[in-house]
Amino acid sequence: MNIQEIRKIMEEEGGKIIVPGEDSPTLIIMTLDDYRKGKEIKHQNKKDAPPRGLEKESLTIEDLPFN
Repeated sequence: MNIQEIRKIMEEEGGKIIVPGEDSPTLIIMTLDDYRKGKEIKHQNKKDAPPRGLEKESLTIEDLPFN
């Protein structure tokens, strides 16, 4: 199987081709568009998530700006 055959399968079927290794996958082949979409989704999720230190911190009455 050559690279052109792999590209044709990817275009027709979509998805990914995962090459297994001994303990975990050693190679994942996907289209560049799928890769970019995945990166875009991760980037969006990072923007929406609160900073790590703030996600467990709760506010109290002392945090209000009363003088």
